[in-house]
Amino acid sequence: MRFNSQDLQHHNNADTLSLNRHESYFIQYFQWLDDEQPADLTARQVTIIARSPSSPVIQALTSMADDLLTRKIAVQVVFADVDPEKELRDVWSVISELSKKSEHGHLVRWANQPGVLEAHEQMMLGQNMCWLGDAMRREPGRRDGFDLFDTDAPHTCRIGIQSFAAMWKFAKPVPKWLLREASERRPNATFAGPDHRALATLSFFRQLEKSDTLCH
Repeated sequence: MRFNSQDLQHHNNADTLSLNRHESYFIQYFQWLDDEQPADLTARQVTIIARSPSSPVIQALTSMADDLLTRKIAVQVVFADVDPEKELRDVWSVISELSKKSEHGHLVRWANQPGVLEAHEQMMLGQNMCWLGDAMRREPGRRDGFDLFDTDAPHTCRIGIQSFAAMWKFAKPVPKWLLREASERRPNATFAGPDHRALATLSFFRQLEKSDTLCH
């Protein structure tokens, strides 16, 4: 498929607007934390279910790295797809910096079952603020048809936190080799290499992105 300059400009503008909108959700959350100064640590816990590291909500998280660190916010993420690797490593560098004493399997996981794509993307900001997005089966370029952010939704947050916990249980830790730069992936006698079943699943998701024509 070919894009003319006008199409590309429109696409870039849409990406910028989407990123700005998702960043605004974090900004409102930060403002609430600064004003209320909650003592409960759960108020500084963010959980996200996202299709991939290229999802707008993940891009916004990455761009807000300094603000997250300043406010000592912990983040856990479940991905349906761990591709593209560069964006995965970018967000991992942020999440790992926020929780230096935690193992990678306690911070990012990969729910590689195809049925997960029927779930909606979501982000719980503490126990009162939440965001719900499109179903994950939709390609990134066809998203943002559904976008709901609520600053006072404790009941919705409870349900969202429960659904995250349920997905977290059957999701698997993202393989460590995917989180490292290529230059750091040095084979040795004890390196078993990537899980071929995981690679097959990753290939499956990539094919979905190419052929997906479903609409939410």
